[in-house]
Amino acid sequence: MTKVSPGGTSLQYSTYLGGSGIDNAEGIAVDSSRNAYVTGQTYSTDFPTAAPIQASNGGNQDSDAFVTEINSSGSALVYSTYLGGSSMDWGNGIAVDSSGNAYVVGLTRSADFPLAGSVQATCGGCPGFADAFVAELAPNGGALLHSTYVEALAMITGQVSPSIPMATSI
Repeated sequence: MTKVSPGGTSLQYSTYLGGSGIDNAEGIAVDSSRNAYVTGQTYSTDFPTAAPIQASNGGNQDSDAFVTEINSSGSALVYSTYLGGSSMDWGNGIAVDSSGNAYVVGLTRSADFPLAGSVQATCGGCPGFADAFVAELAPNGGALLHSTYVEALAMITGQVSPSIPMATSI
């Protein structure tokens, strides 16, 4: 993780985020306080956590998604958590709203991915294929507010299984 000045002329901080395994950052967002939010994929069983919703990698030999908020000076983790089940999970993108809620999208092959207020309660593609997931974390990582599977076939083809309710407008 590296932060440069607004003009790009000086380095404000640079730090490493990861454990002893393979870790990939896939998405980053910045809030109005200049805190950085990062999501991606970790195979590490020692990925750094702080105030975690999920304290350990649930993926056995597979990866979990991670969600991390780093303070604006780069000196501390506000929170950092694993997010996944017993198979492969990875975060692809992240956004943050003005209240500090983090919204994470990614893919999962875990039939036991952590859910909260789920629209789709089962993974249609698991374990052989991945379904997408959408999750909302409370400010400071205080809780998993919402988390649901989204049938990957629907995302690719636009065809939705009749058993899955879909919103008609957002």
